[in-house]
Amino acid sequence: MFAAVSSLSNRHDYPLSNSFIFDSGSTCHITNNPDRIHNYRPPIHGDFIWAGNSQIWIKGYGSIVIQLEHKQRVEKLVLHDVAICPDILCNIVSFRVLRKQGLWWDTQSDPQRSSDQMDQPSASWQSYMVNGYWSIGQMDQRTEYSRFQWDFYLTDNRTAKSIIRVLSNFLTFLQNQYNITPKVIETDNEITTVKPDVERWIRGQGIAVEPSAPDTQAQNGGAERSGGVNKEKARTMRLDANLPWELWPEITRAAVHLYNRTPNYSNQWKTPYEVFFTRVSLANGIVTSIKKPYLAYLKAYGCKAFAMTDDTHRGKSRLQRLDPKAWIGYLVGYQSSNIYRIWIPSLAKVISTRDVTFDENTIFDGTIEDLMDSLMHSTLSEIAAYVRTIELPPPIPDTGTESFHEDDESINTTEEEEDPPGYYNGRKIQDHYPTPPSTPPPAVLLAQFMSGNVRSTPEIQSSKTVPWAAAFMAGLKAGTIGTHNGSPIDKAQLHRLLAKGVKIHQSQLPDPPTARTDLDQHPLGELFKEAQRAHLDSHKVTNSWEEVPYQAAKSKGHQILDCMWVYVYKFNKANQFIKCKARLVVRGDQQRNITSQDTYAATLASRSFRLLMAIAAKHNLELKQYDVTNAFVHASLDREVYMRMPKGYQKPGTILRIKKALYGLRISPLLWQKDLTATLTQLGFQIVPHEPCCMIKDGIIIFYYVDDIILAYGKDQSKKAQEAMDQLKQRYSITGGDDLQWFLGIEVIRDRSKQLIHLSQVAYYEKINRLVDDQTIRHDTPMATSELMPREGLATPSEINRYQRKIGSLLYAAVNTRPDIAFATSRLARFLANPSQEHQQAADRVLLYLSDTKWLTLRLGGGTAMQVASDASFADNTLDRKSSQGYAIKLFGGLIAWRSSKQDTVTTSTTEAELLALSQVAKEAIFTSRLISELKVKLPSPTITIQCDNQQTIRLVTQAVSRLTTKLRHVDIHNHWLRQEVTNQRIKVVYTKSSEMIADGLTKVLPVNQWTGFLIQLGLVEVRDREPHNQSPVVEIQAQLEQLSCD
Repeated sequence: MFAAVSSLSNRHDYPLSNSFIFDSGSTCHITNNPDRIHNYRPPIHGDFIWAGNSQIWIKGYGSIVIQLEHKQRVEKLVLHDVAICPDILCNIVSFRVLRKQGLWWDTQSDPQRSSDQMDQPSASWQSYMVNGYWSIGQMDQRTEYSRFQWDFYLTDNRTAKSIIRVLSNFLTFLQNQYNITPKVIETDNEITTVKPDVERWIRGQGIAVEPSAPDTQAQNGGAERSGGVNKEKARTMRLDANLPWELWPEITRAAVHLYNRTPNYSNQWKTPYEVFFTRVSLANGIVTSIKKPYLAYLKAYGCKAFAMTDDTHRGKSRLQRLDPKAWIGYLVGYQSSNIYRIWIPSLAKVISTRDVTFDENTIFDGTIEDLMDSLMHSTLSEIAAYVRTIELPPPIPDTGTESFHEDDESINTTEEEEDPPGYYNGRKIQDHYPTPPSTPPPAVLLAQFMSGNVRSTPEIQSSKTVPWAAAFMAGLKAGTIGTHNGSPIDKAQLHRLLAKGVKIHQSQLPDPPTARTDLDQHPLGELFKEAQRAHLDSHKVTNSWEEVPYQAAKSKGHQILDCMWVYVYKFNKANQFIKCKARLVVRGDQQRNITSQDTYAATLASRSFRLLMAIAAKHNLELKQYDVTNAFVHASLDREVYMRMPKGYQKPGTILRIKKALYGLRISPLLWQKDLTATLTQLGFQIVPHEPCCMIKDGIIIFYYVDDIILAYGKDQSKKAQEAMDQLKQRYSITGGDDLQWFLGIEVIRDRSKQLIHLSQVAYYEKINRLVDDQTIRHDTPMATSELMPREGLATPSEINRYQRKIGSLLYAAVNTRPDIAFATSRLARFLANPSQEHQQAADRVLLYLSDTKWLTLRLGGGTAMQVASDASFADNTLDRKSSQGYAIKLFGGLIAWRSSKQDTVTTSTTEAELLALSQVAKEAIFTSRLISELKVKLPSPTITIQCDNQQTIRLVTQAVSRLTTKLRHVDIHNHWLRQEVTNQRIKVVYTKSSEMIADGLTKVLPVNQWTGFLIQLGLVEVRDREPHNQSPVVEIQAQLEQLSCD
């Protein structure tokens, strides 16, 4: 963009060296005088600009104030992100940058120009600049009689052609809708002087044109004043709602909408809507009363809105249960009385929707919300599924391509010794003011433009400190990343701990970065960058993709997906830091025409895991745990999928054709499961029909959850088990082989001498305790005996979200290791949509109960047979009089399955309620019995014995002459099915007193004096003593940190 580069000695001889040149080709502002700079910021290593065919290195960035003469007065223009290049001949002001900021260079005699520095123009049509290159003009029209207004928006810089098109459409609209033919159009003088084609067209329609005299706005005062009122109203609405200025067309449209429905003095305090539509109705012979506007649909402008997503509205997301049900947005306008215009920040667009809920007490706070409230209308099962998923950072869309080199790699370094960034002629550039956070300038784009890659928009990382200075001052300037006993822990301390080989606990680490742009400021950013490079190298080994031309894929109509980086810490089984991990994830959420039926992959059920642990405890099986490194990429992709290259590693015009099942693709879990199953089948393992994630061979059981593999076998099978694993390692990259200690966040504590296994979630209970609002609600039982009732009023979205987080967290504990809170959690989950303060306190009580009883573990083992119990509480739900039911299944003395729920239908007697509960547990018990049989485990008796505390129910299913008298067909069907199973000796129902019934506490709130006995029946016992490898390292870390602070 520059003709030549001069040396520093010649620059002072150049006559324009101190002048600012307005350049339409430059992509950034440039100065050759560092003394002009304020708010200095050092450059990124390698930043330069092109000048002709040469490169000029950038010494830094900052702000400059220049003075301009405007209408015989001096005004100041502040330029930000100005590149400091002392070797450039003159100072450059970039027209491109100004245009993106809404400032235009007036090269025409058009009086309708717009500038941030100008007075209000005289024309009725006012220009505003949006998104840099796109200009939108507003055109207001109103009737003189009623002052009713219509607003139109021009997108092609207000040419005569566009104005004629708008007028033509408007006149046709008036004629067809209201039978109105305008006779006279009043306008300013621009129509006759600047755009005579418009005047000729209007007169050609038989309409008189009455322009105002030159420079006499008073003659067109009505239109001028209307435009001013709308501007002031829109400006006030935007500022009050804290909305970004880019939404001005929507805000102005809303202002016009409200103006037409606001009484005014000139209409004798009637609204323009009432005057206009009443007049039109009378003129057209329609007998009607006064047409007053309907205002009930109006909401607080700019308030938060929860708009139903398109997929939810169309019913497409029924099977994608964790997809968002509603977008979080803000009200910016009205399309009609029941259709709203909602701005969705996370989508960067405005949508029209009817299905929307408003929170009129909350407005936009100025920050974009990337997370969507997917729990706004979720069901109980969706909450349970949600808390078992891994939360990924919000996706970052890829907007272009970059050159294929690392960001910190130098480009054409010269042999001459140069000033380091932040220095000029050996002296430091003064930083007069604190450097505010800002978006890095576009100077580095110049290299891309010169190389022909004009589509790219590189991801730029800024740093407030010169790199070498940051390294030198790390011990002094490192920010606090956490606290310990009230003392701050900074970056330097953390690095010294890691250098000494100290095992850092999870609680001592800062949060991992959420985006690639965060790495430079993150305390462990270098470790994450190293993890990035190692991850990409691993993909080279697995041949996960191949580079292909962009046009080759695009010409075939293939969709090209984005990708993103996910950063996590890897911990050992005791939550101690091992390393930083980075994983490249495909944006599979962008894939079209993919349904859950095509991508469903089974995962190991928690019930099956407990069953396997019970079998291992009973038969003293060995349990070895393995981990498959990058599991998904071992499976080949069965279709053509293309992905953009990751940022920082891109090549112009090149994309990637994916050959392996990368993480993020919806089909990847299913492909991995198929691949692993096929491999195990080749090794001689057989699938267990009732548990697809479990396979067996010669007494060796292998079960897995995604990439976690557990091997269970007897000691006499050790050699065969090792051979099978060696064969598996030839196919996959597998690590581990230690005894099972942790699985899906559940601690496995084993007592080999007593043939017992204990399952604990102590760490999880400590984590969710932070959700408690009131720490004083502590009791010996999780729930009060009084029944909770629905809330009469409406809960706020924040209350709903907080309550749903509590119940979701409780559910994960209730379905895994803590059956004692199953009934309480089931009851509380009924109020997810509208919780009250009483419900919040009840949830806090359960959370605190878990915290107080965190050492309780679920004991498996110690018995010889399968024990099944069923119970029901007749019509105990006041609102609908449905009954509660529960069941419990024990295997070899350990509880492996339980449930507490409300029956789907109303029953008319205790016997009917007990029958339904008995039928449900019989099905579950038969399923469990078949699974046990498929695992080659024998029970003492093939008949399943079920305990029941209702003798009438037992007689109905066991005695030949007993008959149930009921008009409920479904109850009668369950009765006959149970009688069939009893006759075939598949089940046997026996009487057990309620006090000895294990399922009794799953259907009702037990008093304190019965609670201890209930815990014993469930097999919940305290285990405080852990083996050394299971102990929490917090005490050790605290001691080392205290020693470090003393040093």
